[in-house]
Amino acid sequence: MISEMEAVPHSAGQPAATEGAIVRTPGAADTTTPSDFQDFSSVRGGAFLLPLRKGYNRSVRIIPLLACPSGGACWYNPRMAAVRLARLSVRPRIETPLFRIAIAFSMIAGFLLLFAAPARAQAAPARAGEIRALLPTGYFVRAGSPQREAQRYDAVHWEDILRTGRGGRMRVGLLDGSLLNVGSESQLQVLEHDAATQRTRLQLAYGRMRANVVRLAQPGATFEVRTPVAVAGVVGTRFIVRTLADFVEILALDGIVRVINADPAVVGETLLRAGEFTRVARGVPPTPAAPASPEQKREAEEETDIPAGPLVWSRAEISWPPAGCGQGTHLLVRAWAKQTREGKEIEEPVDTELISGLLTLGVNTVFVEAGRATLLPTSTNAIPKGAFTPAGSPADVPTKIWAPKELAEGEGWRAPRAAFAGSVFYVQGPMGIGARPEFQFDAQPATLLWQGPCGAGFLAPLAPGREYDVSLSLNGVRVASGKMNLITIAYRLPVPPTVMKGQQSRFGIDISGLENLDRHTQGRPVMVTI
Repeated sequence: MISEMEAVPHSAGQPAATEGAIVRTPGAADTTTPSDFQDFSSVRGGAFLLPLRKGYNRSVRIIPLLACPSGGACWYNPRMAAVRLARLSVRPRIETPLFRIAIAFSMIAGFLLLFAAPARAQAAPARAGEIRALLPTGYFVRAGSPQREAQRYDAVHWEDILRTGRGGRMRVGLLDGSLLNVGSESQLQVLEHDAATQRTRLQLAYGRMRANVVRLAQPGATFEVRTPVAVAGVVGTRFIVRTLADFVEILALDGIVRVINADPAVVGETLLRAGEFTRVARGVPPTPAAPASPEQKREAEEETDIPAGPLVWSRAEISWPPAGCGQGTHLLVRAWAKQTREGKEIEEPVDTELISGLLTLGVNTVFVEAGRATLLPTSTNAIPKGAFTPAGSPADVPTKIWAPKELAEGEGWRAPRAAFAGSVFYVQGPMGIGARPEFQFDAQPATLLWQGPCGAGFLAPLAPGREYDVSLSLNGVRVASGKMNLITIAYRLPVPPTVMKGQQSRFGIDISGLENLDRHTQGRPVMVTI
């Protein structure tokens, strides 16, 4: 049974016009066409400068608004406020002395109004991601605000400055799925991060950081890390940047990293491949690529790790994605550790953000960061043998890989009409691998198991069997909603539940959560196989 989830309409509080779109204002002269708006130049605050076309003069009143109203010409730019051209008249120029004086006064008044734009016209800061982990504490500075202690899941915006003290660690998850580990005594600023265009610029003023960058697939996509003396650009890789006393060291863990001097007058670049490093000093090109020693790699990784602490790892689990889901599917590794409480040994789940290490899948080995591993494209449902080795652990732990389910045909957002509580189900649709998906049954979240271009796999919560209102959110924005049943099964056993040889016993089965499912099965009864 597959039901289509209803797509949530675009928020009415956001500008409706697309970037660069122009809608003619009612009552304006017929000569006002899009060609008359060539060479727009915009300034911060939502005000626009329109060039005077030869033979015409324009009288323009600009009003900053939170949303583009109907009946106005709107220009939307994500970094600036939306504006409405409330009145636009175009008429032949009249060459008279009085007219020239009026034009001079109007230009002076216009420039005064332009630079006196109220603060409320400033666009809200663009979100870049969120803080995923802190050990033990970290700090951030937002424009116009003093430094404050950071909290887990705090939003990170463009221009935010992130700092750590001695022994501190911080992990930032960017909206495109990239992860940034900030090491001890470091300062990182997110200058720009646009998940849609995959354009990212970071500034590491001092200290060290490790980046796990998703594959850049958009035209013109860039991921750039600047330091006082070097610039590193990547296409989709893992690398470490360390600023030291006399130079900057950049080490590639995977993929390819391009390194140049931050001074454009210094000519020369170095391309790093997995396991290679370079050093950059002021005024000189990067050193040639050289293999990093095992001790050098271990030291660089330990300085940027988010350690899980002294854990006794007991087991790990992975839900294998379906074949044909697309390239770069992300797996979520779940792990458990043994602890002793009140003299008893118990098993508890490990925080996902603290799960790092190596995942061996058949003949391939992939890196796990924050519980996430990226798979190579697969065209088969064959499940390889797997083993997870936690970072800092000398041996792997028992690893269970669950078999995939079949994908359902159809278009749009799709989810099963019912699932057993605590079991796996799929949500299919145009999700991609950069967004952060969340699926909820009323207010109870499901656990993400894998994520790919075709959708995501979730583990249903252990909740009472009944019909629920469900919703899917990407990066905190609800994109689909619908109805879904959770089914639970309880057994009524005899007391005592023992049966001797030759005896007979009866037991009952209570099934909950089947209400309203009959109208979704085309007249056939719902069959539950136990």
